[in-house]
Parts: sequence; structure tokens; C-alpha cells
Amino acid sequence: MADAQVKAGKAQQFSESESKLIAELRVQLPEILQDAEKASEKPVSKALWGVELLPAEATERDLRIDVILAKFIRARNNDLKLAREMLVNTLKWRAEFGVEGILQEEFPKDVFGNVGYLYGHDNDGRPVTYNFYGGLDNKKVFGDLDQFLRWRVQLHERGMQQLDFVDVADMVQVHDYEGVGLLSYDKFARAASKATVQLMSDNYPETLATKIFANVPGWGETIFNIIGRWLSDETKKKFVVTAGMRLDDCTDPKEENIGK
Repeated sequence: MADAQVKAGKAQQFSESESKLIAELRVQLPEILQDAEKASEKPVSKALWGVELLPAEATERDLRIDVILAKFIRARNNDLKLAREMLVNTLKWRAEFGVEGILQEEFPKDVFGNVGYLYGHDNDGRPVTYNFYGGLDNKKVFGDLDQFLRWRVQLHERGMQQLDFVDVADMVQVHDYEGVGLLSYDKFARAASKATVQLMSDNYPETLATKIFANVPGWGETIFNIIGRWLSDETKKKFVVTAGMRLDDCTDPKEENIGK
């Protein structure tokens, strides 16, 4: 049955060239899932970020799939072969990392209770996550890198749950550096930063609209130069650096604090 025409949302607007690439990648989805299953030691989900990649026959085309595929295509600069490879690797990683069950995991509040949370939305309806770096015991928070990464993925997945891939398809991050000293960026923080950047770049393409660095001290440029080595130019264009921050500048204060 041919797909019926559906009204596209704000996030579902594509150029003619993008639409062509999306259509080509969409046809490959059955093979992409098969490749991921062959490569993975664990069962691979046929859904990504809450969207079924191979939905049962329907009268309407699910444009949310197009939005997701576009993210992988853009992340690989419209190279379809690389976009396919990235999607296969992401599905494999999610299976082996156990992402589908990560929202049910519990982490020690005395370690992560004040490190980050999801709170509110910006003026365009994007969910906002906050990460705090001042006053942390870096060895306690970042020393067990596997535990930290699982906590960080859980936080990001909570934000992903709030994306409808119709009008809202990315989120905002705020990184608050109030109270952070130059010596705070030790070996534990460096290892965690590098691993987090790599994991997010590999498996959550184009899910970040803006990353706000708030209350950045004067020496902060040194840290950004280090982190910048691991990031693409397109990603760095999404950075906003400020000396101060007000919560209601970027969120709806009526929103309930979620996931703290």
C-alpha cells in the first residue's frame, strides 16, 4: 500500500536533496537492522529513540523515521555509505550497552545527585539538561568511568524521551562551571569528558541544538581548546559561552524538575 500524505511538522522539513538521501537510506533499513544484529552479541531493538524503524504496514508514512535518518545523514555530511555505517554501529552499541533498559537503572544519589538533571524547556519546546562541575569530587564522580557513562546516557535518554520528532527533534544542554578551579580539570575529568564526547558524537547525532557554557571562568578558554580537538566544526558552532546564567533565560520556570 502506498504511503498516504501526512502533514509535516517543524522538524520534518527537508530540502529536495535531503529527501532523496533519506528515501534511499530508508529503503535500506531492513538490511541495516540485519547488519546490526549480525554484528551484535545481544539482540538489537528495531526501535530507535522510541520510534519503530520498521513499522507495520500503515496508511500514513511515519515521518519521524525520516527525521531520525536525516540526523545520521547530516552527521556524515550527506555521505550515505557513512550514514548507514553509523546507524548500524549505533544500533549495535545500544544493544550491547543495554540502553533499552537504562532508564530503570538506579545510581547512587551521593555521587550523582548534584551533577546533572533534566529541567524544563526552552522557548522552542526543547528539553534542557543541566550539568554542574563546581565542587565535585572528581574521583568519586568520574573515577568509575563506566558508571559515569551509564548515568550520563540515562540522563540523555530522559531528554530523548521528550522529543516527538515532529516539531521538536533536539535538545539544549547547559554546563555550569560556577565554582570550578583550574585544577578541577584533572585526569578523571579529562577522561570522562573525552569518553562522553566520543560516545555522544557516535550514537546521538544531531540531537543537540545548543550547548550553553555558563559561569565560565577566565581560564575556561584553555579547557575549550582541549575539548575542541574532539569535536567537529559544526558541533562547535552550537556552543554559547556566557559569564553568568539565569534559569528563566532558557527554560519555562513552570516546568517540573524531572529526573533529579
